[in-house]
Amino acid sequence: MSRSGWTRYIAARWFRKGRETGPSLAPSTAGIAVGVAALLCVIGVMNGFQMGFIDVVLDLDSYHVRVPSSAGTVEAILSAVPGVSAALPFVDVRTMAANARGKAAAIRIKIVPDLALEMDPGLATRLEFRSGGFAGGLVIGSELSRQLDLRVGDTASVLAVSADEDEGIDARMVDLLVSGIYYSGYYDFDATLAFIAESAAENLSGGELPVIGVKLDDRYDDARAIAGLAAAGIVGAESWRDYNRAFFGALRMEKSVMMMLVGLIFIVVGVNIFHSMRKAVYGRVEDIATMKALGANSAAIRRIFMLDGIAAGVGGAAIGLCVGLLVATNVNTVFSAIETAVAFLYGLLGGSGSGFEFFSPDLFYIGDVPVRLSFTETLFITAAGALSAVAAARAASSRVSRIHPSEVLRDE
Repeated sequence: MSRSGWTRYIAARWFRKGRETGPSLAPSTAGIAVGVAALLCVIGVMNGFQMGFIDVVLDLDSYHVRVPSSAGTVEAILSAVPGVSAALPFVDVRTMAANARGKAAAIRIKIVPDLALEMDPGLATRLEFRSGGFAGGLVIGSELSRQLDLRVGDTASVLAVSADEDEGIDARMVDLLVSGIYYSGYYDFDATLAFIAESAAENLSGGELPVIGVKLDDRYDDARAIAGLAAAGIVGAESWRDYNRAFFGALRMEKSVMMMLVGLIFIVVGVNIFHSMRKAVYGRVEDIATMKALGANSAAIRRIFMLDGIAAGVGGAAIGLCVGLLVATNVNTVFSAIETAVAFLYGLLGGSGSGFEFFSPDLFYIGDVPVRLSFTETLFITAAGALSAVAAARAASSRVSRIHPSEVLRDE
C-alpha cells in the first residue's frame, strides 16, 4: 500500500461507525447538510421578498435616477445616457380622497403624461389592471378601491390645494372619474398610490414642477448615468440609492445581520464537530501510538483526521447545496404538497371546511413565495459549511503530536 493509501484507508474506516473504529461522523455530515439547506432556503425567500419589493418600488415609484425637469428634457436625457430604458416626467401630489358617502383615505397621486404606459413599459408591466384602463381618469389600487368602495365609473372627490401670493392658499374638492383599478401585489402601493394622466389632472399639481424619472437597463449603473448627465450639462440628478437611503439601508442591515447569523450557526456546528473529533482522538490513543511505533509520523496521522473532516464538511455541504436548491426553487410546490397532506389528514379525522393554507389571503397579501438566490451568497453558505468541519478537524487533530508511543504502550 502506498504512503498516502494507508491514510485514506484508515480515514474511511474511522469515518464509519464500528466497534473498533468508534462513533461515525455521518451525524456531523448530516448536520452540515441540514444547516446549508435550511440557510439557502431562508436566504432565498428573504432575497425574494426584498428584491421583489425593491423592483416594485423602483418600477412604480422611485425610478433609478431622478432629474429635475428644469435641468433637462426627456429627449436630452435619452441622448446623453446610453442604457436608458425609459424616461417619464411626473408630479407627486399627497392629498385625500373620499367616496360619495364621505369616507376618506390619504393617497398619493402621480400625475404622468397621457402616453405614460408607452413611454415606460416597466410601469405598464407592473400595473396589472383588474378593471378599466389608464386613460380618462383616476387609476387607483385594488386595496384603495376596497377601502372606499370605488369601482370603475364611480366618482372620487380629491382635495386639491394651491397657493398664490395674492390669493393665498386655496383648497377645494375636485371630482375625478375612476377609470381603472390596478393590482401590484404590494399592499402599500395598492392602498395609497394612484395615477392620473395630465389631461385629467384638474390642476392637482398645485404649481409643482415635474421630475423626470429615469429607468436604466442596469439599476446598479446609476453612478455612470449621473456622470453622463453631468457631462451633458444636466445637473441635479439623484440616484435611487440616495432618496431611498433609509429604506435600502434597513434592508442592507437586515441582510448583514442574517449573514452574521449564518456565520454563528456554522461556528456552532464547527465546535460540535471539534468536540466529536477530539473525543475520537482520545478514544484512539492506542491506535495512534501503535501507528507511530510502526513508523508513522504525526503529520500522516493528522492527515487521517483532516481527510475525515474534509469528507464530513464537503460531503455535507454538497448534499445541503443540492437539497437546498431543490427545495428553494420549488418552495411553493412544497407548501402546496404540505397543505394537501394536512387537508387529507384533516378529512380523515372528520374535519370539514376550508383547507389549511400557509399564506391565507385573509392574513397575508401574497399568493406565492418569491425566491431569489445569488451565486455569491450560495457560494458563501456552502463554503462556510464545508470550512467549519475542516477547521474543526484541523484543531482537533493537533492533539496527535502530543501522543508519545512509549508512554501509551508502557502503560499497556
